[in-house]
Amino acid sequence: MANQKRAPTERDRQREETHRRLYDTALGIYRRDGIESASIEEIANRAGVSRGTFYFHFSSKDEVLLELMEESEEALCERVAAMPDDAPLQDVIDAVADDMAEVWGDELQLLSDLGIVVMRTAAKGIQEVRQSHPVRGELIPRFQRAMKSGEIASLLPAELTVDFFLVNLFGAAVAWVATPVMPLDQVLETVARFFLKATRPD
Repeated sequence: MANQKRAPTERDRQREETHRRLYDTALGIYRRDGIESASIEEIANRAGVSRGTFYFHFSSKDEVLLELMEESEEALCERVAAMPDDAPLQDVIDAVADDMAEVWGDELQLLSDLGIVVMRTAAKGIQEVRQSHPVRGELIPRFQRAMKSGEIASLLPAELTVDFFLVNLFGAAVAWVATPVMPLDQVLETVARFFLKATRPD
């Protein structure tokens, strides 16, 4: 009984409503102006709160985009976790590529800003970023199984191979923003194919 969660109070609900309003307002302004030009004052004013309230909910403008990324990763983790343990690795990485394209394909400005934010965050502590990455954690055991079965080579540890895959996929998505001459899903599917080809056993 001691571990039972406390039922949310009216104050909790109001706090969550304010958080979501700030979040949605900030993303709307980022889409219009980009994160670097966005003003915390405008975000707070449009959300009907004070500047201090913004900082109560978010430590910085970057944190809004990091929350968006976390939300998208939670959905992707659920999708990957629902796949059979023995699903071919190609199916798994295709699911990752498809999901990323679905989330970010129409969000060029936010995707561009996210690239900047991720680089800033990684510069503060790459090890912490890697270990807290939920998709990475979901993929590592699948890559380990693929290496054990001979589906891909084990020239590098599974952890580094997953990092290689995710960095290349995300890097391609951010680069695509500058030259979106084809749909993002086609770009990421191609990157996934290149990755598989490069990691096949000789």
